[in-house]
Amino acid sequence: MNRSSTRRGLLAGIGATALAGLAGCTGATPFVGKRIEENRTIAIEDATALSVDARVGDLIVRGEEREDVAVEMLKQSSSVGGDLSKLDLAVDRAGDRLSLATRYTGDSSLLGGTPTMDLTIRVPRSFRVASLSASVGDVTVEDVTGDLSVDSSVGDTTIRNVDGAVSARTSTGDVAIEGASAVGDVRADVGDLDLAVAAIDGATTFETSTGDIEVALAPALDAELVAEASVGDVTVEGLTLNNSTRTDSAASGTLGDGGPTLRVETSTGDISLTAR
Repeated sequence: MNRSSTRRGLLAGIGATALAGLAGCTGATPFVGKRIEENRTIAIEDATALSVDARVGDLIVRGEEREDVAVEMLKQSSSVGGDLSKLDLAVDRAGDRLSLATRYTGDSSLLGGTPTMDLTIRVPRSFRVASLSASVGDVTVEDVTGDLSVDSSVGDTTIRNVDGAVSARTSTGDVAIEGASAVGDVRADVGDLDLAVAAIDGATTFETSTGDIEVALAPALDAELVAEASVGDVTVEGLTLNNSTRTDSAASGTLGDGGPTLRVETSTGDISLTAR
């Protein structure tokens, strides 16, 4: 629909402009700056969980058959004034947590900008990925162990195949979740939500201020459903909703045997609820 297409174009423009501005470039000029690729291997030792703070740049975390943590770093600055030597990955160990964080200790100027660091992190499938955060950049997570929380400011979040519960929060960007054992709260200020839900993690809210919400629910899910769109339509297809109340912009009722409340809300956008 036209409203969704226009909004997706706006989201893409906001994300691209923010990332380009922080890197000191615009789409009107070719890449003439600096680029460095680095690889690191980090021993897990006594850690049982991973946290990552990616700041500026894309973040990819994948589980695979291995015994350590492998990190691929792509540092970039489209300005010759950007100092990539001041951009590094900090490694910290506290208790059972292994924490990785990008750190830039150089000066940020209008001409130099802030360099970016894209991270691809490969972890053992059984190593818990606890929390991921990114200020500007897309976040992709797949084939890992949770429980997992993702916090992003500007960028899309994609989560696939997590053995555990998943929750996500973004200011500007779409959120897609598929293959998680359970889904907790998912919120976006501006962005679409596309969620496949096998189970919920207690009382749960899927919410966006401006964006469409598509939720595919497992037929065996037990919950009290409340779905509301302030400006938009709510549709329910393929789900048995007992004791239901429905209007064009709202639906409520009992899924299965009932249970914790599942709220699905958008201020401006459509809500589609289907059987998974």
